[in-house]
Amino acid sequence: MATLSTINHDRKIFDKKYIYPVVSRRAGGLSLGINLNTNNACNWQCIYCEIPNLTRGKPEAIDIPLLKKELYFWLEEITQNNFLSKHTNPGTAFKDIAFSGNGEPTAAKEFSDIVSIVVEAVKDYKLESQLTMRIITNGSNMCDKSVQSGWDFIQSMKKEVWFKIDSVIHDEVKLINQINGSLGMTAKNLEASLSVSPTIIQTCLIKVGGKLPSKKSINAYIDFLKNYEDQLSGIHLYSLARPSEQNITVEIERLTQIELNQIADKIRVLNLPVHAFI
Repeated sequence: MATLSTINHDRKIFDKKYIYPVVSRRAGGLSLGINLNTNNACNWQCIYCEIPNLTRGKPEAIDIPLLKKELYFWLEEITQNNFLSKHTNPGTAFKDIAFSGNGEPTAAKEFSDIVSIVVEAVKDYKLESQLTMRIITNGSNMCDKSVQSGWDFIQSMKKEVWFKIDSVIHDEVKLINQINGSLGMTAKNLEASLSVSPTIIQTCLIKVGGKLPSKKSINAYIDFLKNYEDQLSGIHLYSLARPSEQNITVEIERLTQIELNQIADKIRVLNLPVHAFI
């Protein structure tokens, strides 16, 4: 019987600290996640976040030998021990290795070292042509030289940055992502990402207080991304998959497939692939 599905992302199913398998709707198959935020610390605190006991802060020190041991364990399980047939639905393929966990992965000071370890492991298992390396990130550290050099190190396999922009309006960013962000810094980090990697914008759309994202908000989002439409690889729109675990004072709701598709159609004025995931 399958254990993993697109609605079951429980990282405690398998007893490992840093590496966890999930079936990802956006990756289109099995994603091997790397969680560098085992202390549930993040520099953002998005109101829709599904991480329980999330705190503001940076990752704790990474036990690199343990992470490497877990990585090789999972690559062995997936490629040699029939993990997919035992724990996923028929036809599920191994698609990516993703830096995505209980906080912002690029905040780990060991990030670039771990990238090189992962690349070496992928080569050892001769998976370079099969897998994509991904960072699923809020983008806030993409200007950091160590993050850029670490991601630029990947030359022999496919790579992508999934860069979060939920809104470009200051008050909405403050409410949704719980940060005092600036559009200028978002632009600098996005440009830094584009300089080292194919980049996809990932946007979580929610109803706040029963209201859909406003026309003003969507138009501002389009206007901002218009500056990068010839450089970006696409846009991923999605809504709540699981209940928020944050202590919030506003009511948030998931968009329906129809509502998400209607917004996607508006954004398709941009010359970019726009995918809506429910």
